[in-house]
Amino acid sequence: MPRPPVADPNTLVRFGILALPLGNALKLVGNLGTFDSVGYGVPVSAEAAIAAGPGFFLGNLTGSITAVLFGLFGVLALFGFLVTRASERLVVPALVCSVLGSGFTLAALGVITYAIPALAHAYQAGDPGAMAVADGFFTWPSGAMLYPAVLVPIGLLLFCVALWRSTPVSRAAIITAAVSGMLISVPVPIHSIRLAGGVLGLLAGAWLAFVVRRDLARSPK
Repeated sequence: MPRPPVADPNTLVRFGILALPLGNALKLVGNLGTFDSVGYGVPVSAEAAIAAGPGFFLGNLTGSITAVLFGLFGVLALFGFLVTRASERLVVPALVCSVLGSGFTLAALGVITYAIPALAHAYQAGDPGAMAVADGFFTWPSGAMLYPAVLVPIGLLLFCVALWRSTPVSRAAIITAAVSGMLISVPVPIHSIRLAGGVLGLLAGAWLAFVVRRDLARSPK
């Protein structure tokens, strides 16, 4: 019985790495969509009106949850690119941190995406404390559920060190990726910081995807 064809690993990495800029593009759109939204100090009534509308749910689903899923595929492709080029002591912990951090992030984003609209409807129905609960998701102690997501930028930094040491990837691209990860992970609701991180993340993701695909195209089959 003939064996089924095995996919070329380089082809998988070349397509998978495109998830990095796609995920970062979605994240940037999500950041733009939540400007002056919940957790950014806007009046409570305005928060409730935004969160109760369909745009809040769709924006978080697309710009947060889907973006994290795309980013996870991109990270797996980056691992596939580096696993034969860099030290396992760097790339394996980087992958573990990225996957675990993404899991924690998805759980927290699921709560925010589904719970905050319900709290906004409760506020509009006459519960004055509902939006205080919603704002609590972004501050201590409730906001602590978001902090395990710091594993994602730690994983990114480890990947950046591996890229720096083991590949000819532009140092500027690596630094841009590292800075974007730190800005996005800043645990304060300052929108300008997150927007800057989103712009740099999109630039870095596109840059890394281009360099990785070019390197693989030049590699012997």
